[in-house]
Amino acid sequence: MKTMNLNLLATFYTVVMNNSFSVAADKLCLSKSVISKHVKQLEHELRCSLIQRTTRQINLTEEGQFLYERCAEIFDSVDKCYDFIDERKDIVRGKLRVKMPAVLEFDDFITDTFARLLSTYPELELDLIFDNQIGDLIHEQVDLVLKIGALEDSSYKCKKIKNIGTYVVASPAYLDKHGSPEKPLDLIGHKCMNYTHCLTKDKWMFIDDGKEIKIEISPFLQLESESLLTRYALKGMGITTTLDFITESYIQSGELVSMLNDFTWKTELYAVYPNNAVIPLKTRKLIDLLAST
Repeated sequence: MKTMNLNLLATFYTVVMNNSFSVAADKLCLSKSVISKHVKQLEHELRCSLIQRTTRQINLTEEGQFLYERCAEIFDSVDKCYDFIDERKDIVRGKLRVKMPAVLEFDDFITDTFARLLSTYPELELDLIFDNQIGDLIHEQVDLVLKIGALEDSSYKCKKIKNIGTYVVASPAYLDKHGSPEKPLDLIGHKCMNYTHCLTKDKWMFIDDGKEIKIEISPFLQLESESLLTRYALKGMGITTTLDFITESYIQSGELVSMLNDFTWKTELYAVYPNNAVIPLKTRKLIDLLAST
C-alpha cells in the first residue's frame, strides 16, 4: 500500500479551499514559506503539478482538481468519524463556524443563545462570520447560517427559528416638523433613509387589505448598518424601517414613534445548514437551542 503524508494533503486542501497561501498559513498556524514548501513537496511526491499560481488566484490543474475533490471526501469522512464518536460520548467540541448578518449582534435572543451554547459545552469554539449572503457552505466550511427573510430555492436544509417584526419609525421631533404618514403612500415626499441590503431594495413593502403593496421611495441616505439608521432616526433626520429587536426599546421609551402599524409585516429568521446525511452534533446542539426558546 502506498503511503502519503496527510499533513501535506491537509495543507494542499486548506490552500485550495481558501484560494490563498496566506490564509492557509494563518489557519494552520504555519509560515507562508512552509505552506509553499508543503505543496511543492506533495507535487514532487506525486510527480505532477497541482496548482498553477498567479498573483490573484489559484488555478488547479486537472490532477489538482481531482486530488482536491478526493481530499474533501477524506477530511469530511474524518470529521464524521469524530462526530460519531463524540455523539456516543455526548461530547460537543471543535470549532463551530456560523455566518449571520451583522445586525443580529443586536438581537439579545441570538447573543444569549450563543452564550448558553458556549457555557454548556466548554470544549466548543465558536467562529462568527458577518455576511448577508449564504454562499457556499461546503467550500467555506460553514456549519450554519442565520438568514433573515425568505429563502431562495436551495439544496441546503433550513429550519425556521422565529418571526421578526418590522417597524417604520421616526423621532417625535421629525414628525412634529414634517407630519406623520397615515398610509404607505404618504411616505412619498418624506425624508426616507434606507438599508442598503433591504430585501425589497428602494421599494418598501406593506400589507394592505391582505395584499402586498410596494412604495417606491427616494432615500436621501443609504447605509449598510440598520443600527446606524436607527441612531439617525433618533436624531430626527428622517424615517426609516427597522427590525423589532433594534427598535422596540426606543418605541417603549418614546424616543421613536412607530407608524403605519396596520400595514407593516413580519419577516422570518432561518437556520440554514448543509444537506448532509448526518448533521454534526455541534450543529444540532445549536439548532436545538435556537428552536427551544
